[in-house]
Amino acid sequence: MRKVLPIVLGVGVVLCGAGGWFAYRAYDLGTDIAESSITQAEFDTQQLGGAETTVRDALPVPLKDIDERDLYGTNDPTEQGKPAGASCVYYMVKPLTEGKGRPMFRFCFAGGKLTEKKQIRVVGE
Repeated sequence: MRKVLPIVLGVGVVLCGAGGWFAYRAYDLGTDIAESSITQAEFDTQQLGGAETTVRDALPVPLKDIDERDLYGTNDPTEQGKPAGASCVYYMVKPLTEGKGRPMFRFCFAGGKLTEKKQIRVVGE
């Protein structure tokens, strides 16, 4: 019995640690998504041709670490009409929705100007 108790306690500590780590990651991801969400009114306010710095300053921090293959899937070579040579940032749409086909806002910049703003749908793989 004395040998079983330390093993059970060790397994319990490992499971609690792993559960805590996963809970923290879920909380962190949820916070990032909530902070990187904008309303339709905030989207509509931004004008094409506006300075990139002005647009970025008016909006919260965009979503980080976006893999565009996850957004557009592998069957859309045009990436929903993404402008060639532009760098794009993405925001979730408030109120948040779940599942495939959820809407996102995309702002694309080239030459220091806002060249495109578009609502896209997440397709995925």
